[in-house]
Amino acid sequence: MKKSVLPLLMICSLALTSVAAPMISLADEVDSKIQQKDQAISGLKSQEADAQSQVAAVQSQVASINEKAEILLAEQGKLRKTSTNLANEIKQLTKRIEKREVAIQNQARDVQVNGNSTSYMDALLNAKSVSDAITRVTAMSTIVNANNDLVKQQQEDKKAVETKKTENEEKLQELQDNQVELEAQKGDLVKAEADLNVLQTTLAAERATAEDQKAGLVKEKEAALAEQTRIAEQEKVVAANAKKAAKEAAAVKETKPTTTNSSTEESTTGSSTENNNSGVVTPPTNNGGGSGSVTPTPQPEPVVPDPEPEKPDLQPSTGGSAISVAAAQVGKPYVWGAKGPGSFDCSGLVYYAFMNSTGRNVGGYTVAQESAGTRISVGEAQAGDLYFWGSPGASYHVAIATGGGGYIHAGNESTGVEYSNVGSFTPSFAVRM
Repeated sequence: MKKSVLPLLMICSLALTSVAAPMISLADEVDSKIQQKDQAISGLKSQEADAQSQVAAVQSQVASINEKAEILLAEQGKLRKTSTNLANEIKQLTKRIEKREVAIQNQARDVQVNGNSTSYMDALLNAKSVSDAITRVTAMSTIVNANNDLVKQQQEDKKAVETKKTENEEKLQELQDNQVELEAQKGDLVKAEADLNVLQTTLAAERATAEDQKAGLVKEKEAALAEQTRIAEQEKVVAANAKKAAKEAAAVKETKPTTTNSSTEESTTGSSTENNNSGVVTPPTNNGGGSGSVTPTPQPEPVVPDPEPEKPDLQPSTGGSAISVAAAQVGKPYVWGAKGPGSFDCSGLVYYAFMNSTGRNVGGYTVAQESAGTRISVGEAQAGDLYFWGSPGASYHVAIATGGGGYIHAGNESTGVEYSNVGSFTPSFAVRM
């Protein structure tokens, strides 16, 4: 029996050695893969840093655009104030001219009724002296000339104010054109920033994936090293057992007596008995019943899909809830480029209202919002549609229609978010949402 132990231990030792060698090779291979992942992660981090610098550059451009916008908006505020003052001045002058025109018309009517010569004749006849007559005629001429001069002066003043107003409107148009350009630049920057954010998140995701794969490889390496260590320890035990078995075999050989048939038979019998006892296999018990029959598995009943719910009729306009959200912002300040919740510009208010009512992203600037629906005329607009100012593709202002010609918009710094109507500030076209 003991003779067979030594060869068995030697075989185990050889087997463990043959297993340990591939484990070492596997660990080296995993190290190589980890190194490759480290290089990939380093490369992705570098690309991610480049993308971040590009994002920072775009953000710097946005800041520059915002600065330029603030200057233009400040100029617009001054021009609006000047325009308002001019309008008030024109209004006052018009009232004065109207009053004087009434007086002049009365005088003219009196001349037509009484005759100009008769009036002068009356003045002469009623005069007490020659000097009194000259004084009366001179006074009458002075009054007429004064009225004519006053009317002439008022007309000249009104013409001057109209000229200033025309110049002011031209300047406002120039600023409006600049605002159109700013909106277009803002749209380009929004797109560029979105693209860069996609790139940045993609790189970050790839890096995270690479890091996860690296973590998996590290665990795989740790498992391989642990297995390598276990095999090495086991190899030591096997070697020790082999050495011990060799010593015992040598000792037995030296002291071994002559074997008899009876002992051989006993040994054989015992071995046979051992083998029989250890080789007994208990057949599996039949748990399915004496007959061995199998209960059939019940088949599930077929699932009948629920009928599709009827779709509601589509309304002509679907922005009612956007109106509610926009209405809740009335009174908040106007800040160019702001999308809420504390402040808004015109396109920012529209973006916020639709995003927070229906979850719909209609775009972050006016030109993008033009394509959120179907273009219609101003007269066709209903509640929830959008009003636009400017040419299609080059719009510079937007508002949400409330119905009946009314709308909510973020006007400017002096008005903030407010209600208004097409009569006070008429849009160029509309879009059905």
